[in-house]
This record gives sequence, structure tokens and C-alpha cells, in this order.
Amino acid sequence: MRLFLVDSSIYVFRAWFGPEPGRVNLAGEPNQALVGFTDFVYRLLSEQAPSHVVFAFDESLGQSERKRIYPEYKANRAPAPDELKRQFAWCGEWVAALGISRVSSPAWEADDLIGSLARYHRRPDLPLAILTADKDLAQLVAEGDLWWSFHDDRRLGYRDIKKKFGVPPEQIAAQLALTGDKIDNIPGVPEVGPKTAARLLAKFGDLETLRQRLDEVGAMKFRYAARVQESLIEHADNIGLWQQLTRINCDLEDMLDVDIRRRAADVELLSDMMRAQDFDAARRQRWQRLLRRQAA
Repeated sequence: MRLFLVDSSIYVFRAWFGPEPGRVNLAGEPNQALVGFTDFVYRLLSEQAPSHVVFAFDESLGQSERKRIYPEYKANRAPAPDELKRQFAWCGEWVAALGISRVSSPAWEADDLIGSLARYHRRPDLPLAILTADKDLAQLVAEGDLWWSFHDDRRLGYRDIKKKFGVPPEQIAAQLALTGDKIDNIPGVPEVGPKTAARLLAKFGDLETLRQRLDEVGAMKFRYAARVQESLIEHADNIGLWQQLTRINCDLEDMLDVDIRRRAADVELLSDMMRAQDFDAARRQRWQRLLRRQAA
């Protein structure tokens, strides 16, 4: 048994850019993201049958805590179009109708909600399965947990994280602070890539120790060590800020009260939604079979 924590946005976006771009509902509104997302949810519920599961959604983060401390955070991203925002809302409604808790916040990202859920609800008998494709969430993986890219079934445990990314989970945020993250518009330190960051963290352990011992970097035995030292010294004042952006907040107390257990689905509401969204017969029948099995 595991607690499944779902980074929902990734699966909504995959469906938005997926194979059915022309789909519309009975009102003529685009709904390909919703339909593709429900296909993912069906696969999760039918294959894994989780008894403990929460879906975390991102809201509009124009006034997020990270943007407050660094206004350029994610400033490279275009706003979501209205038809996609509408489908995000539908996806949340679908999850709720299934009897599954959905969480979101105007100030914090889904990563932070997942991190706080992990902190407050992980137990020795209830390890995590974090469903995502985002490296950032690897920092949450503890012994027994899984970072799980569900669409292609890539699963990484605690020890696999270091094999994949070069650092253990507890150093992922520091590695991202050094290398930067183009997706989130975090500059990082020039001259420092993932392998160099892994070397630095293997020697110094954390960013504070690295900042205190920058004069030792130039003597390390890797190519361009002297150039890396110069770059680190030049950007030393920003390294702490970058880590504030890359470190997941696991202290959101609102997540303490979230019901992580799966509850009974509202079958009538789901049927109404399928009709309004013009689900094809095969999808309707598939969901009806699954809901009947779960109600039995």
C-alpha cells in the first residue's frame, strides 16, 4: 500500500498537447485536456487501485511566494489560454467526483503541497508514490518511496535518484540552485552544469559550506575548476536566493487536514459530466465498469 501524490498539471498538459486536439464537448468548448487527463486517471485507478491518493493542482501563480522574492520566477512562461484554464477546473471537478481529495493554493505550487502532504502523511507502512515527470520532486523521495513517471513507467527509488541525477534526494534543490532551471527561469551559476554541481556537493555537502570554502574549488581535480571558482565567487550572493526558489516548502500546515483516503464516487455526477463532455461510448462504458467494480 502506498500514498499516491499526483502532480496533476503535468498530466493535464500532456493531454492538452496530445493526440486529440480537435475534441469539443456538447457546448462546442475544447475539452481534449480533460478527456486525456481522465484517461490517465482511469489507468491509475484501474491498474493501481490506490486506497490513499491526493491530486495536487497549480493555480495561477502571478502572486506566488517565489515570485514575491524573485519577480522573474517563471516570467518566461506565457499565461495559459482560457480554454486550458477551464479544463484545469474540469479536471479538478472530475477528481472530486471520484471521491479523491484535490488540493491547490494561490500562493504555493503543487510541488509545495505535495511536499507538505509527504511530510505530514508519510508513514512506515504508507510510503509515497509521487506521480510526476519533474526532477524537482525527486528531492522528496525517502527510503521506500517512488518518484514515478507514470506515462512511461519510469520508477526511481531513493538510491536510483543519485544514479540518475548524480546527487541524492536531499541535494537535488542545491544542485538545481547551482545549475539553474530554464523551465522556471532560475539563472543558476554560469559554468556549473549538473556534473560539476554533483562534484561540488559531493565535496562540500551543502551550499552554505560551499560558500564558506569557495577558495578551495580551484584546486579540485576537474576541468575548468579555476573558472568555476571565479564564477561561484562572482555569483555567491545569489546562490542562497536560487536555493529558496528550488527548495520545496514542506511546512504548509493546511495539508495536515487533507483526507488522503479514497471515498465513494458520485456516479450520477460523473455520468452527467461524461454526457456533457461528449465522452465516446467506449470511454463511458470503461468508466461505468470501473465504478461498478469499486462500488461492489
